Amino acid sequence: MKNYFLFIVLLTGSLFAQKQIHIKYLNVRSTIANVYEDLYTDGTNVISKQDGNIMYTDPQYNSKKKGKDYFFISKTDNTKDFKDFLFTESIGYSSDNDYFVHDEVPKIDWIIDENATKTILGYKCTKATAVFRGSPITAYFTKEIPYSVGPFKFYGLPGAILDVRADGKDYDLWKAIKVDLNDKSKIDYQPQFPNLEKVQMKKLIELKDKDHEQFSNKVSVPGSTGKSVAKRFGIEKVFEWENTSK
Repeated sequence: MKNYFLFIVLLTGSLFAQKQIHIKYLNVRSTIANVYEDLYTDGTNVISKQDGNIMYTDPQYNSKKKGKDYFFISKTDNTKDFKDFLFTESIGYSSDNDYFVHDEVPKIDWIIDENATKTILGYKCTKATAVFRGSPITAYFTKEIPYSVGPFKFYGLPGAILDVRADGKDYDLWKAIKVDLNDKSKIDYQPQFPNLEKVQMKKLIELKDKDHEQFSNKVSVPGSTGKSVAKRFGIEKVFEWENTSK
């Protein structure tokens, strides 16, 4: 009986792996802006696209002009202490400097709480917590979709992440709004972006920090006599090469 059960599990996993999965997330990027992120995986390759059609919650920011789509490319292999991500990014508030970036995202040290569960889109999900590049985060993943995938650069759980967010915020969050276990879209899992400058993640952050500092110092703050302090936006606050013990 035990061997028969193992055979059924292996057979189910084999059939599952033959299908392409599509998970659509709502990414609450800030207090005024939301975007959709579409993740696709064939069990080996993973790509997600953040849609350039930004949905503003404040009417004064509304614009019918479509922005740029951004892509995140990886594999499902979790055997290394890091995961290779290739992604597209723009720098500058005019978004006129575009890059194709290689990022080695360190293994995320997840703490799984098997007793904390909730249902998302009909899937039983389990709670996991971690610190991701300086941000405490909480995720819910489902073993019913047995691929170690998630939106943005999140990975490393024994199932697909259907909800992940920075703790204590009402933004910097991704929540699944649709799951298709038999997606028929024709997906290019390895786009090349030949017109974009190729850089490593550390170089990109240096460029972004410099750009943000220059912008911040141009902003006049009432009552301030010195330079304004540039802070990093988004969920990535501190990077591994900056974690130096003294």
